[in-house]
Amino acid sequence: MREWRKANPLKGEQRARANARSYLKVYVRRGKVTKGPCVVCGAADVLARIRDYAKPLDVVWLCRTHHRAHHALAP
Repeated sequence: MREWRKANPLKGEQRARANARSYLKVYVRRGKVTKGPCVVCGAADVLARIRDYAKPLDVVWLCRTHHRAHHALAP
């Protein structure tokens, strides 16, 4: 993957998304950001929905079902 990435670097929005995910992951791992329950159903197994990639710590926690539903509704 490292060799492939050298020849195929991320650009624009892809890089912003990757950076936001990495930034959030570090904060969760360090305990500075805690995962909450799904805001729709209250499930404990959640995924982060980053609203604005410029603000990676402004997240909404959604279960897999509601996360997929949110992406299906998003333009």
